Amino acid sequence: MAGKLDGRIALGLGCTANDGYSSIGAAIAHFLRDEGALVLPASRQREKVEATLRSLNQADGRIRVEKLAFDARDYDALEACVAWIEETLGPIDILINSQGIGRKKPTVEMTRAEWEEVYTINLTSVSIACQIVGKRMLARGRGHIINIASETSLQAFPQVAAYGASKGGVRSLTAHLATEWARHGVCVNAIAPGLFITALNRPFFEQDPERLKKIIAATPALRVGDEKFEDLRAATIFLTTCSNYVNGQLIAVDGGMSIAAFT
Repeated sequence: MAGKLDGRIALGLGCTANDGYSSIGAAIAHFLRDEGALVLPASRQREKVEATLRSLNQADGRIRVEKLAFDARDYDALEACVAWIEETLGPIDILINSQGIGRKKPTVEMTRAEWEEVYTINLTSVSIACQIVGKRMLARGRGHIINIASETSLQAFPQVAAYGASKGGVRSLTAHLATEWARHGVCVNAIAPGLFITALNRPFFEQDPERLKKIIAATPALRVGDEKFEDLRAATIFLTTCSNYVNGQLIAVDGGMSIAAFT
């Protein structure tokens, strides 16, 4: 049975995991693969790239792991990766920006280096990727970009100011790019996942289980996202197949948390 993304090529920054699946980005890579796309997961860690490619069963012998292992903040490395993909495999139809790190700490204790690390990974690298891939999409008059924002793009939480500010920037960047690029056939949208337990945030909730209980209680669905991230599948496929009349949007997949005054 034909998939909705047969023949499409997707570059997924941060779409990796050690076991090939247990992160939001890696799950999104699988959703795209399930619809027929050739998915190229990129990460700073080569072992994560290798594990994710194995789990995706991407059999294309032209895929070179070393081309996908780089720091997304490195403009030249990302430019080289994108050029290699387009010269070897074909045009990139879909860009997923799922790279990111978290930092839970009282704001007054954040060092400048910590603040800048969060910002450059969570926001600067996203803008770089959109620029490098976006200019090619604009030249072709088509393309879909999904930036992974956060519940913190919509609401404020204590001790995650740097993370929340960076993810708020992702939301704003998405809207601004859409205002420039929609008229040229390029779709730029974002997904704001609610609380899904991942390797990134699990340590936070192990240290503070009461915080987890409060978040669940504040969510109308009265649960966290499912452990296989299936709650994100429909939004992912919709935003990679929509027309350019869907643009600059942020879809919150959060059990209603972002719109609830109380439950």
